[in-house]
Amino acid sequence: MNVNWRDFWFLYVAVILLAVALVVPHSIVGYAVTLVFMALTLFSPKNGLMLLLIYFPTRSFLMQVNPSLKIMGDAIIVIAFLRVLIDSRRDVKSIFKLHVFEWAFILFCAVGAVAGLITGVSLGAIVFQLRAFLVTFILFYVVRRLDVKKEDVLKFLWTTFIIAVVLCIHGIVEKISDRSMLMPQFWVDRMLSPNNRSRIYGLINNPNMLAVFLSISFMLTLYLKRLVVRASTKGILNVGMILMLGITILTYSRGTWIGLIIALVVYMILTRNWRVLVQTVILGVFATAIVYYPVVKAADAYHSQKEMENLPPDQQPEDNGDDLEPGDNGEDQGNDKEHSAASDRLNKTFSSETLEQSSQTGRLFIVKKGFEVFKDHPIIGTGFATYGDSAAKSNPSPIYKDYDITVNIYADNQYIVVITETGIIGVVLFAVFLLGMVVYLWKKRHDTVMAAPVLAVLFGILFCGLIYNIWEDKTFTAYFFMMLGAVATGIEMRRKSLL
Repeated sequence: MNVNWRDFWFLYVAVILLAVALVVPHSIVGYAVTLVFMALTLFSPKNGLMLLLIYFPTRSFLMQVNPSLKIMGDAIIVIAFLRVLIDSRRDVKSIFKLHVFEWAFILFCAVGAVAGLITGVSLGAIVFQLRAFLVTFILFYVVRRLDVKKEDVLKFLWTTFIIAVVLCIHGIVEKISDRSMLMPQFWVDRMLSPNNRSRIYGLINNPNMLAVFLSISFMLTLYLKRLVVRASTKGILNVGMILMLGITILTYSRGTWIGLIIALVVYMILTRNWRVLVQTVILGVFATAIVYYPVVKAADAYHSQKEMENLPPDQQPEDNGDDLEPGDNGEDQGNDKEHSAASDRLNKTFSSETLEQSSQTGRLFIVKKGFEVFKDHPIIGTGFATYGDSAAKSNPSPIYKDYDITVNIYADNQYIVVITETGIIGVVLFAVFLLGMVVYLWKKRHDTVMAAPVLAVLFGILFCGLIYNIWEDKTFTAYFFMMLGAVATGIEMRRKSLL
């Protein structure tokens, strides 16, 4: 089955409408575009869900320009959920037919909510956190009840590829322009540390989440490449994967690099396709040679030129071309700064200075303090919106004063959040949720070849949970639960039946 680009009309419509909402950033325009997307989802749920592949990776950018677009993702998911319920009205029992890991996650959320109310968290803060966990989790329920076909999976894969390439191109512009082009003014003016300023934040406005998204896109593109036969199409996919790896390197997201390696190893073991390792190494070499180094050089040149233009006339260097030694021209100095910031970030990962700082105010401090809270509330924890989650970051936690926590911390560790906020009961339920998905995908590996890349992604994400609040990130969870739902439909994606 060849890709018919006329089937991607939803992508063209979405780009046009979102462009209008950005050019005319009025709330009425934003709400009108949201209503159009809701109507599309109601009449065509599958195409409506495809809009999420465009929306979530660019959500931060869209919201910054037009804040009224904030509710669009939630609105699309709710409408799709209601449409599924309407279609299931003749079989009421099927509505409540859930997998063990689904029930475990719902009960986990219930424990966190009840514990939060007991601790004294406001109802609004608890609802905030429940939304963070559940709104994209619903996508699994929705997708596995839709009539997902082979062409729908191909549209999912190609849309992901296109959006990933767009984010890569934007990331290159961001890097070369020193965050001064194609960025909202608020982002341009934002002060970042030298180490963080060397990283690409992208339209997703977070280097770690950008790296996670591009890593997932890379895995899906590897899978998509197995489904095509034309050499020209494979070449396009290779170029895209080189861009994805190059920008992933430029995010300097160390944890995501490890997660991607884990995912690739699991994928190779599951598929017994050892060529994936060789292919990834080759693509990585090209990414370093034709993306990473050229972009860094171009960024250094732009930065040096910008600094030169800002110097007063009496401080402008004379250009006689005779006395310059290598490294005296500003470009090499800028290059040194770039590599210094990047190498410092990598070399200091396990340095005594970094570990000491982390134990005082960073991740190690958060983990130690979390276990301190856990010891006082071991059964059901302190509840949602009390320690290091999205809601606690946006709302005052009632326990911080008792434990000498002076700032609204963000844990950047999903597991310590689960341990602290939901106690032993929550930990058991969350473990059933995670391991239940692993077992489910393992059993599905013979039903559809789609199970292998999704299981590989899950193993990578299990590691990423140590360094990010990964299950609260809507971009990742939207993609993952849609992929998991597609696996649940048991579609056979064989090359000979597709192309």
